[in-house]
Amino acid sequence: MQVIDASDRPNDQHGYSVYCLVLLAPEPIRSRIQEFRDSVRPMRAMIAAHVTALGTFCEIGTLEVVSDRISAAADGTRPLSLSANGVVRESPDGTTALAVVAVTEELRSLHDRLAEAILPIAVNAYRDPGNYMAHLTFYQAIPATEVQRASRLARTFEIEDFVVPSLTLMGRVGTASDGEGREIREFPFGK
Repeated sequence: MQVIDASDRPNDQHGYSVYCLVLLAPEPIRSRIQEFRDSVRPMRAMIAAHVTALGTFCEIGTLEVVSDRISAAADGTRPLSLSANGVVRESPDGTTALAVVAVTEELRSLHDRLAEAILPIAVNAYRDPGNYMAHLTFYQAIPATEVQRASRLARTFEIEDFVVPSLTLMGRVGTASDGEGREIREFPFGK
């Protein structure tokens, strides 16, 4: 499977450069992560605190078809309990850090169904399908002057277990460096 770099893609006919499917963290986790991000000044657009269910894709036909496929793939999913396992991974240069999230059978199954539904009709811009590693990104592309402090904060940041009641289709308007992630549609899980 070919994977493309979608950092600087122009917006498509729907107004988004790329898409992804995420499990948004609830409050107060979302606000705490955002405060942390603001303090280390990332230099790239970031979606609100989330666990990626299916990574970045682009070149879709219609949002309606994509939404129908997401609904079918997520059908029967119950609210997901997510747990950061205390492991923090950093990029070799330290400018990116994430909290690893335990991949439960339910989460892995959802990811696989979404990949099967979406990737045949889109271009993949994420390297994950076969090696899914659930995670919550603390920060990406921070200035070198912030790396030591940010690393120390990431290693001591505690994320309590949380429940996610829905899946969210996100779209990025603009590029990775100057764009913003926007919620397109929420897909509530069953009870």
